[in-house]
Amino acid sequence: MPTRSILFGIQQPGGALSVIDLEQHPRDVWFVDASAAGGGNTVGHGQHPDTPFLSLAYAFSSDLLGAGDVVYLMPGHTESVSAAAGIDADIAGVKVIGLGFGRNRPTITFDTIDSADIDIDAANITFQNIRFVTDIASCAAPIDVNAAGFTIEDCDFYGNDAADETNLITIITDANADELTVRRCTFNYLAALDATPITTTSTECIRLVGADRAIIEDNYISGDFTTSAINGITTASLDVQILRNRIHNIAIENIAGVVDLVAGCNGIIGHNYGFIGYTVALGAVIDPSSCAMVQNYFSNVVTEAAGLVGTAST
Repeated sequence: MPTRSILFGIQQPGGALSVIDLEQHPRDVWFVDASAAGGGNTVGHGQHPDTPFLSLAYAFSSDLLGAGDVVYLMPGHTESVSAAAGIDADIAGVKVIGLGFGRNRPTITFDTIDSADIDIDAANITFQNIRFVTDIASCAAPIDVNAAGFTIEDCDFYGNDAADETNLITIITDANADELTVRRCTFNYLAALDATPITTTSTECIRLVGADRAIIEDNYISGDFTTSAINGITTASLDVQILRNRIHNIAIENIAGVVDLVAGCNGIIGHNYGFIGYTVALGAVIDPSSCAMVQNYFSNVVTEAAGLVGTAST
């Protein structure tokens, strides 16, 4: 009997014959590459790496995508988001994967106006391995999540080349954004890509508004966040997990500068560590609301080792 395999051959109409892992590619596969000579933002493109779409914005707006499709952003792909909803991710169940390594990964740049953003307007969308660069002063909130099941993994965020190029909020949710997952991302707001120190403050990096079952884990968050690195406001987010994040907030205000959750939030905040610039009361740097606290260690003096935040359980 021949050995069974999870690999299947699929002939997408108009595209190349692909041998794929069906678990990871349950439906069609698409390609985006702004520099491809054979690329185009028209029907008939996107199904082969030699004839890709030129932009992710067009891939979503074309209505050619469907649930279970995978969109590959080719190495070196660059794309600008220059308006509110400059990319409207409005087709449920699509996974967007950046190919390449280091600075050769696909780069999406927010520019022109401070309201430039990507809207997540359909459920179960995933972004992986993409670089996001802010090239405008005090960008308001470049990732706006308005639907459930959004996952962003292994993505990096930077300012470009000026002291004021940072995001006031990087990821913002509304009460539709249940099951948000932010995993293994870096948010680098202490220095721009060209090594210019960033002096403009942010309010927070991630804002949760009624985002039940959110998971924020294994990220690096750095900057001057005058409210908190991770902030929950307005509507309680239930059963959240905030785990193993490295947080460096240089803000010196008397705030819960690591995590600050609105009343009624529950879940677990555990094994986070780093630095907070407020030197008076280390015990106040996390406001857990009703979340369980497990082994969170922070320093508020750069020459001192981290201390446990919260009271040790008996």
